[in-house]
Amino acid sequence: MKKIAFYVEGQTEQFFINMLLMEIAGRKNIQIELQQFQGKSRPCRTIYPTTTAQPRNHQHYALIFDCMGDGGVKTRMLENSASLFAQGYCEVIGLRDLYPLTEIDKLEFELSNGTIRNGIRRTPALPNNTSIIVAIREIEDWFLAECHHYKCINSLLVLDANQIATLGYNPCLDDLTSRSTSAADDLKTVYQLAGEIYLKNKEQVERTVECLDYANLYLNIKDRFSKLNELISKIDDFLT
Repeated sequence: MKKIAFYVEGQTEQFFINMLLMEIAGRKNIQIELQQFQGKSRPCRTIYPTTTAQPRNHQHYALIFDCMGDGGVKTRMLENSASLFAQGYCEVIGLRDLYPLTEIDKLEFELSNGTIRNGIRRTPALPNNTSIIVAIREIEDWFLAECHHYKCINSLLVLDANQIATLGYNPCLDDLTSRSTSAADDLKTVYQLAGEIYLKNKEQVERTVECLDYANLYLNIKDRFSKLNELISKIDDFLT
């Protein structure tokens, strides 16, 4: 059985990858476990999303850790990767966002290669078979761009000319990564057009990730976001 582990900065990313894996692999073909770190020397807490994959005779297994903040992603990966590889995991992938930082090339380089200051190594490089994907702004950009899901949130969210004029941009077509605001705030503003809300709590996040059209994300939206494309490519490689 092939096994993979993900380390993400929060619940939104955890629930999204859970659904993405199920939709790409098929729910009968992969078992997924969600864990949340609870602090130093405390055991992880098991998270139970509304939609789960617990099949029999599966060929793939994924473990997704919520690191409770972007700073914990690399730290936890470094702490646990050797143990995971010893247990037969083939790859460890981190996912964190960029916002409100702006220098993605510098961040990606230092996450991968570590940092050296004044000739002294301050942070270590990632070990083999590990990587961190940095979503420009936040992964809510991917949700924003997946315009099929809005009618699932509320039938009044049609994003016609009037609603797009109110927003001042078109989430379905425009380059969202160049916007200076938070992607989560942008998604909240879109939902408010129909009197809906978007909060980073379990109920609201699960509603959104379950409404997303994953075929559209897989076939089309990934071409607008290099980091989503990278994530999907890694999942495809794992499943082959």
